[in-house]
Amino acid sequence: MRWFLLALLFLGCASRPGVPHPSGVVVTGLELDFPERDRGELAFSLRLPEGTPPATEIAWELFLNGSRFAAGIEGALEVRDGLFTVKSELASRHLAWREGEGWLDVVLQGEVDLGEGRERLAFRDRRELMVHGRPQLNVPRD
Repeated sequence: MRWFLLALLFLGCASRPGVPHPSGVVVTGLELDFPERDRGELAFSLRLPEGTPPATEIAWELFLNGSRFAAGIEGALEVRDGLFTVKSELASRHLAWREGEGWLDVVLQGEVDLGEGRERLAFRDRRELMVHGRPQLNVPRD
């Protein structure tokens, strides 16, 4: 019974890929890769609700296995077919790192700024991603 409740709690807190946030913003693509120990690559796309004015800025945070890993603000937004695409290089110095493929619990959240004092639309997406290379966070130090 305890495992059932934990699973229910986990599933209730996790969003599913492609499901809109209550604000109506949908994360349609999320890619993450760590080809080297100190370098990563993040790419994601957002679809805003129909009729939303153009976004001027996207602020985001990236969590890996429950730990905050990176954050950024993107102002030069690439828009194609109604999707805003963000591509960002990630630095991960002084972390342990595992080579090869493996799964990471990834949470991407943030806000889309519609500019000129208009509202900000929140987004959040959680998924398990297979990535090449994995930074190890919260590594005990001697």
